[in-house]
Amino acid sequence: MKKKVLFLFLCLFLFFLKGEASHLSFKLCGGLSWINGGDFNQNIRGWRDYYSDRNKSPYSFIYDVDELKVLWEGRAELLYSFSSHFSLGVGVEFLAKQLSGNMSWTLSQEESYFHSADIFGDLSIEEESIQRPKYKIQAVPITLTLSYCFPVSKGSSFSLQAGAGFYFGRLKYTEIYFYTFDYIDNRNEEGTLTKFVDQYSSSGEYSEETTSRAIGFQGGASFEFRISNRSSFIIEVIGRLVNFNGWEGHREDIYSWEHTWGFWGANHDQDEAFDTEEGKLWLVDSYSDETGKNYPRLVFSEEEPSIYSDVREARINLNGLSLRIGFRIQI
Repeated sequence: MKKKVLFLFLCLFLFFLKGEASHLSFKLCGGLSWINGGDFNQNIRGWRDYYSDRNKSPYSFIYDVDELKVLWEGRAELLYSFSSHFSLGVGVEFLAKQLSGNMSWTLSQEESYFHSADIFGDLSIEEESIQRPKYKIQAVPITLTLSYCFPVSKGSSFSLQAGAGFYFGRLKYTEIYFYTFDYIDNRNEEGTLTKFVDQYSSSGEYSEETTSRAIGFQGGASFEFRISNRSSFIIEVIGRLVNFNGWEGHREDIYSWEHTWGFWGANHDQDEAFDTEEGKLWLVDSYSDETGKNYPRLVFSEEEPSIYSDVREARINLNGLSLRIGFRIQI
């Protein structure tokens, strides 16, 4: 269906393209697009709320990842004017943004215990988790736009635009992570000192890359100020409605770990591992025993994950408003 729509866009443009070269113009512009984000931002808000609810002694939680609100965008468009007021344009856009941040939590506890005059000791627990997430979202729409233009004053004009587009979306998530756990029990039993150790550490890099396609719609207005006989300066305000579903792709997890345990740390083991999987992005409600609440999260899985509630395929949108500036050149 989507391929048929794209083919129809091309046929319509080629139909109107027959005529003199002077009816052709080329437009190049760029700017910012303010978007809603859908489940993408729900996931970020869910993690932020979870870290905020857990940030109580003896834990310390820090979450520093912003929501996705603005995309950079650029657009190139070829237009054909088939009357003094109407023109049809085929355009290609590129929208992108990269977000990065930090997620971390620590636990630090020390206590002394006394069971009897013969059994007593000191216990310490140090635990730390550090994650450095990075999101990169891109979209490439191919659009067909119909414009109605009328003059405002000498050398300036106003246009109304409406159209549709076929969107190619790509979302990449990478995360470098570190985790350490250090448990030490210094125990004095009947005059004999023993030390029990349980130490674990791991580090790695996790990544997900998914893609989706969607049909979107756009409409708005533009002001055009003539610079010369063949060039103009343009300011555009465009509203956009685009909803991506069915994000599919793959994930990879490359990590190493090391474990020391037992009395006086007598046992030791370590290894490296690599995991990969094909699947989809799902939005779920994840329940936390520590807080007693549910939090929305994006989860990558081959099949619909059954351990969560309210599971559905992720929906990420670019719905919002764009402000662009650029130039139009008469060919």
